[in-house]
Amino acid sequence: MTASAVHDPAGLAGPRVPVGGVTLPGEPPEFQRFISASRPLDLDGIDWDAIPAHALPDDVLKILAYMQDVESHTVVFPRTIFSQRAVDDELIGSFLICWLYEEGMHGRALARFLAIAGHPVAQRPKGRTTFMDHVDRTLTTLLAAAWKDFLALHMAWGAVHECTTIHAYQRLMQSNEHPVLNELLRRIVADEARHFGFYMWQAKERLARPATQRRVRAIMDRLYAPVGTNHQPDKLACWVSGFLFDGEEGRKAAERVDRTISRLPGFSDARLLGDWLARKVYA
Repeated sequence: MTASAVHDPAGLAGPRVPVGGVTLPGEPPEFQRFISASRPLDLDGIDWDAIPAHALPDDVLKILAYMQDVESHTVVFPRTIFSQRAVDDELIGSFLICWLYEEGMHGRALARFLAIAGHPVAQRPKGRTTFMDHVDRTLTTLLAAAWKDFLALHMAWGAVHECTTIHAYQRLMQSNEHPVLNELLRRIVADEARHFGFYMWQAKERLARPATQRRVRAIMDRLYAPVGTNHQPDKLACWVSGFLFDGEEGRKAAERVDRTISRLPGFSDARLLGDWLARKVYA
């Protein structure tokens, strides 16, 4: 059975062909590529029943639960980091709708895996919104209202987050031999790579002006932290980051993230992830 053609038992419906989003005439090819591939996470052929047959190290389970929480936390973003500028933008507004849905499906898929593995996700006792979410909302509202180039910051920050997420998942895949988990993570990484491509494209476009580059870079140098770390206990966030990005292979992965982001205008010498790890993990 292939992921692209699953038949109903009676053979009446015919093959199911995955359908992406609708593109419109005149839209940029980069945007069309993203929208045309946008769909729920492909779970066809995932052998959920085989999950309990393969053991997972406790460290991997702990990190997987952390990542599931980060993925599912995106549900609060329309009330926190989605600015009016982003929503009103013809391309970014449409992207964020798709991005939010796809990220939410990642969280649900990881929650299903953990539940079948015997480690169901506990409900947050105080709901999803944290103190840092309120801080994000305030800063986003003020900056976006006062700064016409705010979306350059949003897109650059998103590019770093997506790139870091891709390498984090790949490092987790290297840290275990569970065939079902690694196939699920491989499919999630494919989604994250599309998200990353959009963020990088838009960031490059919006960082064209040197003055914008300088402002975005100054803010990110001062405030950047890896995705999820501001919404998790500091000790846990540092432990997870150390597990994934310390040691020989982990440090190489972190360097690849910074090298990739250095392609953005004004970021040629940036070491956002490496500098954060040096302060919080490597020290």
